Amino acid sequence: MTTSRKSISTALATLTVLEPGIIEQRYHVDAQFTPEGLVEIIAAMEVLCMDHGRCCILSIFPAGMQVQPELMNNDVYRDQRNKGHMRALAVVVDSPEMYTASKLYFLYHQQPFETRVFEEEHDARRWLRDQLAAKE
Repeated sequence: MTTSRKSISTALATLTVLEPGIIEQRYHVDAQFTPEGLVEIIAAMEVLCMDHGRCCILSIFPAGMQVQPELMNNDVYRDQRNKGHMRALAVVVDSPEMYTASKLYFLYHQQPFETRVFEEEHDARRWLRDQLAAKE
């Protein structure tokens, strides 16, 4: 993991503080999802949230990214129930298959924070800003 003050690169993604309270998590084009890689991403998110309290996460999947089916059975955000670093998660996908898979994932794995799946990055950013502005 490579770290700077406002950005952390992991094997799967680069996480960047876009503005106070909003972190962009942009997956690398050649990223291969693994449980270990997702744990590393969540740890990086927690580090970046330390200065901002509960954060909103903009998670952007590259075109053509495939998710291993077995990862769909694993609630990768389970520990956030106790830690409480996340306020909202917006997932941006580029295909109907990833859109459906992401929606089903969050239906099956209910989260203690707001989640929404988008096809357009600007819609996701607007929604996250609204979530950040909303009172707790």
